[in-house]
Amino acid sequence: MNNIPFITILLAMVGSVIVLLLGKKEKTAYLLMQFIFAVVAALSFVLIPYFLKNGGTITYTLGHFPSPWGNELRFGLMESVLAFAFSAILFLSVAAGKKGVLEDVKSCKQHCYYSLLLLLLLSLLALIYTNDIFTAYVFIEINTLASCGIVMVKESGETLKATIKYLIISLMASGLFLISIAIMYAITGHLLIPALSETVKTLVSSGDYRWPLLATAILITVSMGVKSAMFPFHLWLPDAHGTATTASSSILSGVVVKGYIILLIKIYYRVFGIEVIRSMGILNIVFAMGIAGMIIGSVMAMREKNLKRMIAYSSVAQIGYIYAGIGVGTWAALAAALFHMVVHAFTKPLLFSSAGGLIEASGHSKLIADMKGAGRRNKLAGLGFLVGTCSMIGVPLFGGFTSKVYLALNAGGKMYIFLIALAISSCLNAMYYLLVALRIFSKPSPDEDLYADEKGSASNYAFVISLFAAINIALGVGGILVYDMLIKGVEIL
Repeated sequence: MNNIPFITILLAMVGSVIVLLLGKKEKTAYLLMQFIFAVVAALSFVLIPYFLKNGGTITYTLGHFPSPWGNELRFGLMESVLAFAFSAILFLSVAAGKKGVLEDVKSCKQHCYYSLLLLLLLSLLALIYTNDIFTAYVFIEINTLASCGIVMVKESGETLKATIKYLIISLMASGLFLISIAIMYAITGHLLIPALSETVKTLVSSGDYRWPLLATAILITVSMGVKSAMFPFHLWLPDAHGTATTASSSILSGVVVKGYIILLIKIYYRVFGIEVIRSMGILNIVFAMGIAGMIIGSVMAMREKNLKRMIAYSSVAQIGYIYAGIGVGTWAALAAALFHMVVHAFTKPLLFSSAGGLIEASGHSKLIADMKGAGRRNKLAGLGFLVGTCSMIGVPLFGGFTSKVYLALNAGGKMYIFLIALAISSCLNAMYYLLVALRIFSKPSPDEDLYADEKGSASNYAFVISLFAAINIALGVGGILVYDMLIKGVEIL
């Protein structure tokens, strides 16, 4: 059990190199990548019952060198659940979007694409497990470059433009994070999180380095806010997520932005301590930005005419929910925010994968106006989009409803503000998602019915869409089980 996280990281690292060396053997590269995703998901899942039974956390020392020279992984129930969810989503997203990859990515570069996806898995696992703040920075950079790569690999004018914008903004955020690490190391002499935490507690109690600590907390919040598309730092997201190939859009929106939020949570709770962050006033700012993102992201989505960009703007609103939960600053609210993160991680790939099918059924047009009857021509994509719509709006029995209920019930003294924002955001969600749903299922007139009915979807696409939809309903009906696991996980964070 102690070795599982390191083994999964090593598998992704070695696999990314082997896949790259396979060259033109695209099918072999694809199968090896999916095999690694599946093995990582299985190994991560094994940890869940272990921690449910035994509790606590495990600290794994890499190379067995002690602090401050060594490096560590630290993991418990929360980390195991997130690692399983992320690796499973990567596997399913690529399976659903395989046809788009074959169409959008040149055959001579598909092995490079699969290698980048394994690097994304590697960086996400490292961000979840690492116990060292500088190691986190290293894998932030790997994550950033791999994310840019899976957008750019489509090689159209709009993806190149989106990639350059994404890269510039993201690297600026990386610079802020590196500056914050330099300040922390200068005043504490440590990079491992446990040693950092002890030194920060001593400095806070003595009143020393008050302003450098505040500056560090602000820099980290802004840098991770930019990378995770917290409002108002979200300007890169619609272009990057909306122009990439379907599998890339699913992965970027479903899991990539979540890795940065997890790192921010770890720094808040394990480096500074949540009471110190609260005393700095940062939680109130995070809560306010989350509330603003919930509403303004929905307004922007409602004004969008491009289906994939609409779904991308919707992610800004949903990330706002997560940050609002974090801004409450309690264990229960944090668990609710993480549960909403899991729900969103499974729902957005469903929406993007379904959107890919609808776009294909509309003559490859991404405009909502051109999608009349697309849900009739590709019934599976239409039903998948409908399930995702119900979840995003918050219809009972779907995952989004359950996560929103947990967020509202655990908002504490900020409940009324959150409920007002929740009502506004949900109404706006209903306006733009239901309009699209009505359009794709409406019957086109004979002169508008330009495209033949789909004879059926590929078996892997059909299986993944059905599985995503089933998981969403399972999270809605049995979400209490996942929420309880997350509660147990965050309490020992």
